Amino acid sequence: MKYPITIITITITAILLVMVPIVAKAQSDSRAGKEIFDQMCAGCHGTQGNGQEGTKSGFVPRVGTLANKEYMASVPDDYLVLVIKKGGAYMGKIAAMPAWEKRLSDDDVRRIVAHIRTF
Repeated sequence: MKYPITIITITITAILLVMVPIVAKAQSDSRAGKEIFDQMCAGCHGTQGNGQEGTKSGFVPRVGTLANKEYMASVPDDYLVLVIKKGGAYMGKIAAMPAWEKRLSDDDVRRIVAHIRTF
């Protein structure tokens, strides 16, 4: 079946109009998440998520990198949310990772996760 060019154009335009706000929201979430991450997380995880640059001098134990793209691609957002909210010990990770659920809102935690996804 042949569709007139106007129907195809309208369909593509509608899809783009739906997608643009979603992409814009993800970008604004990651920018807001960077501010929170830099304040609350970079002291241990580093400003680039690699546990190096921007960390507290001599922080021990060293934390795993958040900048390993292959590993991070295999980790769902909900898992990262739980680690941030519940802390390392609760999740069977490093006990030095604090639980942030009483200090950060659910939206702030999601923003941090969006920022982590940019590493």
